[in-house]
Amino acid sequence: MNTLKWNDGLLPAGRYPRLYLTKAGEACKFVGKNIPGFVAIAAADYQKSGKWSNTTYTLLLAPGVRAVELVSPMHGTWGDSFASWGELIAAIGLPLAVAREIVRAEFASTAQRLDALEAFAAEAEASGGVVEVVVVCFGSPTRRQRADGFWDSPKSAATSTGVTVTVAPGEVNGWESPVVLSPQGASILDSTHAPGMGGGYWTVKVAVST
Repeated sequence: MNTLKWNDGLLPAGRYPRLYLTKAGEACKFVGKNIPGFVAIAAADYQKSGKWSNTTYTLLLAPGVRAVELVSPMHGTWGDSFASWGELIAAIGLPLAVAREIVRAEFASTAQRLDALEAFAAEAEASGGVVEVVVVCFGSPTRRQRADGFWDSPKSAATSTGVTVTVAPGEVNGWESPVVLSPQGASILDSTHAPGMGGGYWTVKVAVST
């Protein structure tokens, strides 16, 4: 049997690691208990420290079992870097149905973004188009730029073919719910914020049919 050491403690920025054990296309979430056919706990070292209390487990993995740990980045959500369900399942090595179930339960915003991209791609393919994901990044304005309306003004990037993609803050939630100004038919997939000077940074992902 393979041995694995794993800690369930809280990480900086309020993040908790998730551990899944996979075998033959099946997956089980480890929640501190033995899972017949998958894992047995050989040792558990508990450290009491308020909200930072944690347990370091020594786990015995059954033959054929693979451990998959899911941890969000410091500023963002796990799966932000994947542009499709295909990329995601290739990375974690699970069948699509199992991967969808896990991601929808653990990281709903990632699942919603990938579902939206999949639907957009299907529509584009039906009309003979190709989908490209354009990333619009901006932030850390100076005091002068903020006074001149930096956070209220549209931001742009371009597709690989030179088509300008322009987004603007939404009327209600600002950059949490941005809108596409151009091109027509493009769709917002995701908008994430990272802290930093002058109000931090925003990354807006837009699906464009080219």
